[in-house]
Amino acid sequence: RLDLQKLNLRAGEKAMSLAAFSIATSYLKVGIDMLPNNHWEKHYDLCIKLFSLYAEAKYSMCHFEEVGRVAGIVIKFGKSFQDKQRAYATLIKALGVENRIEDAIDISFRALSQLDVHCSISLPDKSVVMNAWSEMKRKLEAMSDVEFLGYKKMSESSNIAAMKFLHLLI
Repeated sequence: RLDLQKLNLRAGEKAMSLAAFSIATSYLKVGIDMLPNNHWEKHYDLCIKLFSLYAEAKYSMCHFEEVGRVAGIVIKFGKSFQDKQRAYATLIKALGVENRIEDAIDISFRALSQLDVHCSISLPDKSVVMNAWSEMKRKLEAMSDVEFLGYKKMSESSNIAAMKFLHLLI
């Protein structure tokens, strides 16, 4: 039975890679439905993969209510932020597409807080943003290509994850 669940996961992954989202959801749903009652305890890694990919497939098919339900399950049962990251990202994108911007921001801030990144809900004054933007532009324009390319690449995984979530808000 476990082999069949893994096979459904592989078939779902393959279908997703081919943009065959309806077929992917079918395989992934069968894999999820075959899980035993205590599946999160017994087959945690398989559950994370099945449920996260199923949420992504449902997002690709514009079934946003189901995305919310399934992503919520992953967020509830996920043991680490890394395990929840795909579900958070899929949920935030779905909320954005539905024009539920405040909910998307709330979920993003909740995810970011798990990475020790704390954001203010109040927006800064436009002049503050424009001054910061102008200063950054001035510094970048004064920099040579060699200097710019000499900057160290971001390598801290939590910082990279935080940047991905901040990018979702743009």
